[in-house]
Amino acid sequence: MFILTEAQRQHWTEHGWLLLSHSLSLEVTQALSAWVEAMTRKARDREQRLHYYERTAQGKALCRVERFLDDHAQLRSLIIEGTLPMIAATLLGERAVIYKEKINCKHAGGAGYAPHQDAAAYRYVKHHVTCLVAVDAMTPDNGCLEFALGHPQRLLRRNDAGCIDPKIADKLEWIPVPVPAGGVLFFSSYAAHRSGPNGSTDHRRALYLTYNAVSEGNLREAYDHDRDRQLTALHADLAAGAGLGELS
Repeated sequence: MFILTEAQRQHWTEHGWLLLSHSLSLEVTQALSAWVEAMTRKARDREQRLHYYERTAQGKALCRVERFLDDHAQLRSLIIEGTLPMIAATLLGERAVIYKEKINCKHAGGAGYAPHQDAAAYRYVKHHVTCLVAVDAMTPDNGCLEFALGHPQRLLRRNDAGCIDPKIADKLEWIPVPVPAGGVLFFSSYAAHRSGPNGSTDHRRALYLTYNAVSEGNLREAYDHDRDRQLTALHADLAAGAGLGELS
């Protein structure tokens, strides 16, 4: 397993997140942008990735890519071999397996996210850790993540949207956590976090890699199966005239 310093272990225990600015090799850091750019292109035959779009002031724009593990050999190696799953295993206390991989793109002027905890989002796994890999530098100006001090290790009361009740969120102390390009940020499924809007003139991209402990099972296939059923239902609704989708 990856060796953390005592200070790093204490920070993880107290706050549920850990910034590791120089965990990736220089070679990977330099290649990362091109690898991610390749996954934004339309999938070819037998490729499995999914693209999601949003409307911006400049028109339709790609905001998320999912399920690209088998579409890019170098990204697959980064995600399931070496340093990142080793760190995840250290934080989970046992071997880690990938649950979900995605690329997020926050465009200039893009909105932020309300305070929430990821533990409420995934139905199959009780506890997980997410590894954020910054493809572009994440700063307060472009809407980097902000974390609440402390680590509740339980779900806080939520509103109807699944976010932390504003009466609770307003009492928490929030700090922005900038991540340099190529930097790595791990956070627990119970870490309360949010992000502000992208107030810069450039888009910024990040990998989000969610790992679970192997004792809970290899659940990526089950997640993808559910995702396929949801998308089939969505396309059926669209065909019936229910509205305009954001997936291609």
